[in-house]
Amino acid sequence: MNELTPQGGEPFSIRHDRFRNILKTSDWDEFTKSTDDKQKIQFVYERLYAGGQDSGGCKNTEDGPASCKNGEKSMEMKKSGTDYFQKSDYRNALNWYSLAVLHCPQTKDWRIQLSIIYANRSACLYHLKNFDLAISDIQRALDNGYPKDLRYKVYDRKARCLLATKQLKLAVESFRTTMRSLDDSNLSPDERRKRQLDIQIMLTMMVKDKHTKNGIVENGTTEPEEPEVHGGRSEVYPAFSNAVSVEYNETEGRHAVAGSDVPVGKVLLTERAYASVLLREYSHSHCTNCFVRLVAPLPCPDCERVAFCGEFCKRSALESYHAVECSMLPALFSAGVSITCLIALRIITQRPLKYFIDLRPKLLNHTQRPRGKHEPDNYVNLYDLVTHRETRSVQDILHRTHVAAFYLSCLKKTNYFASGCNTDSRPTDDELFIGSLLLHHLLLLQFNAFEVSELRQHGNDQDTVFIGGSVYPTLALLNHSCDPCVVRYHRGTTVVVHNIRELHAGEAITENYGPMFMFHPKEERQQTLKNRYWFECNCIACCQDWPTSEQMKTNTSLRIRCIHCKNAITVTTESMEFAVRCMVCSKTTKLLPVLKVLQDTENKYSVAKQLMDKHNYEKALSEFIALLSLLHKHMVPPFRDYHLCQQGIRQCMLTFGNKFY
Repeated sequence: MNELTPQGGEPFSIRHDRFRNILKTSDWDEFTKSTDDKQKIQFVYERLYAGGQDSGGCKNTEDGPASCKNGEKSMEMKKSGTDYFQKSDYRNALNWYSLAVLHCPQTKDWRIQLSIIYANRSACLYHLKNFDLAISDIQRALDNGYPKDLRYKVYDRKARCLLATKQLKLAVESFRTTMRSLDDSNLSPDERRKRQLDIQIMLTMMVKDKHTKNGIVENGTTEPEEPEVHGGRSEVYPAFSNAVSVEYNETEGRHAVAGSDVPVGKVLLTERAYASVLLREYSHSHCTNCFVRLVAPLPCPDCERVAFCGEFCKRSALESYHAVECSMLPALFSAGVSITCLIALRIITQRPLKYFIDLRPKLLNHTQRPRGKHEPDNYVNLYDLVTHRETRSVQDILHRTHVAAFYLSCLKKTNYFASGCNTDSRPTDDELFIGSLLLHHLLLLQFNAFEVSELRQHGNDQDTVFIGGSVYPTLALLNHSCDPCVVRYHRGTTVVVHNIRELHAGEAITENYGPMFMFHPKEERQQTLKNRYWFECNCIACCQDWPTSEQMKTNTSLRIRCIHCKNAITVTTESMEFAVRCMVCSKTTKLLPVLKVLQDTENKYSVAKQLMDKHNYEKALSEFIALLSLLHKHMVPPFRDYHLCQQGIRQCMLTFGNKFY
C-alpha cells in the first residue's frame, strides 16, 4: 500500500507509527481479540477521531468545493485561449478555453463570463471540425445567458455546424434565428445589412435543396460497441464467454478453464468495471467517469478537480460518487492516498447507504450464501473476492483499519450518512458497518485491483501508460502465469480479454500479474509475486525454469511436438536425423515437415511485422495468428519465434483499446 500523507504533509506511515507507539499491551490484546471488523473500526476511531481528537482527519472548511473555482485564474486562461485563437492555433486555444471552463465559478456573478468561454470554445471546435461538440457548447453558452447583442454570432456558427453535418432543416431554422438576432446586435447598419444579405442568399439556396425539403438528417457518430465474446455469454458468469468454465480446488481456489477448444485471438471476457478511479494527473485530460480522452471537457459545478466527456458521464458522477467525494477530495489528495485506497472508497460512495444496509444480512451469512449468477455489478460477488485475511499480521490489519477509520471520518463530514451529522460523535452502528466494508475493500483490493492503461504510439514504438485503477469481479478469477495465455486491454473502463494461443478443453486460462518469463528470470519473478501477491508461482515456466528471451537466442535445441501424443521431443539444431522417437509414446515423428515450417517462419514473421509497422494492425494480426497456429502445430514452447509471434499478437490487440497517438 502506498504511503498516505495527511493535511500537514506528514506521511501517513509516520502518523500510524505514532498511533501504534501509544498503544499499550492491553490495547493490542483488545484489538487482536476483536471478533469483527466493526469492533476494529471502533477501536481506532474512538482513539483518533471521536471528539475531534485528530487534526489529520478530513477538513473541508477552508479547502471545500467553493474555494476550488478561481474566477481570476479562469480569466487568465481565457486570455491565453484568445491569444492562441488569434494566431489560428485552434488546438491550443481549445485547451486553454477548456481549462478556463473547469476553473470558472458557476455562480450568478460569473455566468456571463462562463457563457463567453463556452462560446469561444465553440469557435475553436468549429474550426477543428468537431461540429457536434461545437453545437453543444453553443447551447451551454445560451443556457448561461450569453449576451443578447452577441447571439447572432453563435446562432450563425450553429447554423454552419448543422450545415456541415447535413442537418439541413435545423440549419435553416438556425440561420433564420441568426437573422432575427441581428436586430439586437451593436453592428453598424451597413454591416448588419451585409450579414442579412449573406444569410438571405444562403437561405434561398437551401430552401431550393430537395434534401432540405425532405428534412434529411445525417448526424452523429456512435461509439464503438464492446466486442462480442466467443460463442456467446456464459449463463452463470455473463462477463465470460460460453467457452470458459469456472472450477474450484483447494490449491488454486476459483479459477477459469477452457470449457472447449478455442482458436487463437477470440474474445473470452468483456467486463465493465465495478468501480474505477482515474489518476489525479489525468483529471483534466481524461473523463473522470469513463476515462476517455477529453476534447471539450465539462466541469463539476463546485470544483475543478474532475472533468467529464459529456452530460451523461457528468450526471452519472454528480448523482452518485462525486456528490459525496467533491468536498472530501482536498483531504484525500493532501493525504496522498493511493489509487487502491481510493477505489476502496469509491465502491462505497457510488452507492447510497441504503444499498449496503439492505445487503447486510446477506453479507453476514457469507458462508451460507447460495452461489447463483455471477453478475459483475453485484456487490456480493465483489465482496467474495480473496482477502488473505487469515495470513495477515495484526500490524497489517491495524494499518488498514486506521486507513478505513480515516475514510469514515471523512464520510461523516459529508451528507453520506445524514445532513448535519455530528462528526465528532461516536460512530453509529450503520457508520461502523460502512467502516467495516471499507476495511474489507482495502484487504481484497491488494490482490484484486487492476491498472487501467492507455496505449501511446510513437512511430513504431508502443508505450503502455497507467491512467487509473479498477476492480473487476469476474476478471479477478483468472489466475497468474508467467507465460499467460491471454492479453487484456481497456476501452474506457471496460476490460476486454483475448486468448493469444490455442486453448484446449480443461486447460487453465491464465493472465499475468506483472513479471513474464520472457523478460524476467525465475528468481526475480518468484520474489516479486511473493512480495506483492503472497504466493509461490507454480506455472509451467517456473516449474521448468524456462529461459528468458535473451537466453533463448543462444539455445541450440528444439522442442518438436510429437504428432501422436502431442508431447515435446527435444532435438539439437545440429541433428542429422530424419525422424525422432518420442520418449512418452515411443512413436516416431518426421523432422522434415518441421524444418520446412521453420524455414518459412522468418519470412512470415517479417511480413506480419512490416504490416504492424505500417499500422495495418488488423491485417498484421491475421498474419501473426496464422503463423502462431502453424508453429503451435509443430513446436512446443518455450521457443523464441513462438513467443515473438505472441508478442506481435499482443501489440496488435492493444491497439483495439484506449490509445493516444
